[in-house]
Amino acid sequence: MKCFYLLIMLLLLQVVYYKRIIARDAVINMKQSFFQPLDELPPSCHSKIYCNSEFLHDVQIYCDHPNCTNFKSKKLKYTESEILVKYDQMKRNTNNVPSDEDLVKFIDENFEESNELIKWTPTDFTDKPSILNRIKDKTYIYWARALNDVWMTLARKIKDDVKIHPDKYSLVWVPNGFIIPGGIFKELYYWDTYWIVNGLLQCDMRTTARGIIENIISLVDQFGFMPNGNRVFYLNRSQPPMLILMALSYYKATNDFDFIKTVIGSLENEYLFWLKNRMVTFEKDGKQYTMARYSSRSSGPRPESYRNDYKLAEKHQRSEDKNELYIHVKSAAESGWDFSSRWFITVNGTNSGNLSDIQTANIVPVDLNSMLHVNALTLSTWFDQMGDEINAAKYRTIANGFLENIQEVMWKPNKGAWFDWDLINNKSREYFYASNIVPLWTESYNMPKEKVANAVLKYLSDQRIIELDYSIKYNGIPTSKYSSSQQWDFPNAWPPLQAFIIQGLDKTQQKNAKQVAVKLAEVWLRTNYRGFTNNESMFEKYDALASGISGGGGEYAPQLGFGWTNGVVLEFLNQWDYLYYNTSNYDNTTDL
Repeated sequence: MKCFYLLIMLLLLQVVYYKRIIARDAVINMKQSFFQPLDELPPSCHSKIYCNSEFLHDVQIYCDHPNCTNFKSKKLKYTESEILVKYDQMKRNTNNVPSDEDLVKFIDENFEESNELIKWTPTDFTDKPSILNRIKDKTYIYWARALNDVWMTLARKIKDDVKIHPDKYSLVWVPNGFIIPGGIFKELYYWDTYWIVNGLLQCDMRTTARGIIENIISLVDQFGFMPNGNRVFYLNRSQPPMLILMALSYYKATNDFDFIKTVIGSLENEYLFWLKNRMVTFEKDGKQYTMARYSSRSSGPRPESYRNDYKLAEKHQRSEDKNELYIHVKSAAESGWDFSSRWFITVNGTNSGNLSDIQTANIVPVDLNSMLHVNALTLSTWFDQMGDEINAAKYRTIANGFLENIQEVMWKPNKGAWFDWDLINNKSREYFYASNIVPLWTESYNMPKEKVANAVLKYLSDQRIIELDYSIKYNGIPTSKYSSSQQWDFPNAWPPLQAFIIQGLDKTQQKNAKQVAVKLAEVWLRTNYRGFTNNESMFEKYDALASGISGGGGEYAPQLGFGWTNGVVLEFLNQWDYLYYNTSNYDNTTDL
């Protein structure tokens, strides 16, 4: 009898375990008529040298010389197989323990400086863009002109040798010139590019903006999705799906619907990637929901941050546990929020942990589902304009499905915001993150605008992001209220998150919300301008506690440039042209 009860208990434990696995990993199973058959997951990196080899492991773990940390941007002198054979021989000659000197010498003998990117002058650049005529204040006119000039310092094109010898480079060739973010980021990145495109459009650089969108489409056509960036070691993940919104920005600026008709198939394929590979089914209050999450499922550490990930996983003994951690880390990189307490789930179900508590793929994010909602709605509108009623209806239905799920799973009327969903503990994650307001920006709600605007303003006030009288507390909206030492946490304020909240409030068309949007925009412009005048540069992120100071934390030093920062500022200057630089308010954000 004891054996019988023991067997029953084991079976029950198995049921609980598999229910959790299903909740975590189930893939969407929607009507077959809506989607193509489920394909294999996108290809991971095919290069052993750059992504998965004993050579990569040794160089990243045991060597601190700059040649070792930077070899991924060098060109191979020989074929990959030849280099790996030579490395195997070198290891045997050093009793399998090569020194720093051995590794540096090997890299020098087998890799060379590539200069894979060349400076490029966009043909449509003008030193007198029309945005200068729409700005009232002379100080900000000067600033906008300087930001326009920054495009020239960030403009790059990939040299033809990368196209001719793709197996010798980690960089993936694209046909047109583009704008790099800046600093250490010298590739075409996915979600950064949305605000870069918008900034270029503000500066009348429509041909350049279109060429950059075509670059991303070329990568979608090649890989079936847009990678994190155009390096082979980014092929195991994507980033927030902004391609359709880039095309929408271009269409609004040019009315070029012929371009939309030309690329609609690629835009649809990129959207279907998310529906086929990033959906999860779970239960809430007795009802099943299917929503999106970030989930980069491939083995091993991130090649570009190999040592960090490898060291983080050392606490685990089993390779399965290590790989699960790697998946959550890569999924956080896919989210663009790398890294944040937003992705931490501790043993007690809270976010107050550290990077070893990361559970990204077990969290259903507000912003991702909102983007997929507005993307589907945009596709539906375009197919309708083309007279394709079947696809228009299909994507309208998909959009409505996302809208209903966002409302039922994420909206909390007693809080006045939307919240991520914890798949492990089957609960809402009611912590403040700037992403909680993204549905305002994507208009992913089906409630009266006045009701939503008032609820969100109360939420921002309750969280002390704004004061009761709607004055502004910080020098930018902080990403979170938790200081975890990660860069996507307090006190850092990021340009895209400012755009989501400020433009989202403005889109409600409600008086109070629009007034708060103006105040927040003024504060953001002021802190960016102060940083620019003090440093002659724009930062990737800012410190919400100190006007004009760069944010910090995370895996790398603060970066200058900066593509998306410039784009957001130019959008704000264009949208709120009546804002002015006021020296009396320069240092005190609460006195607006």
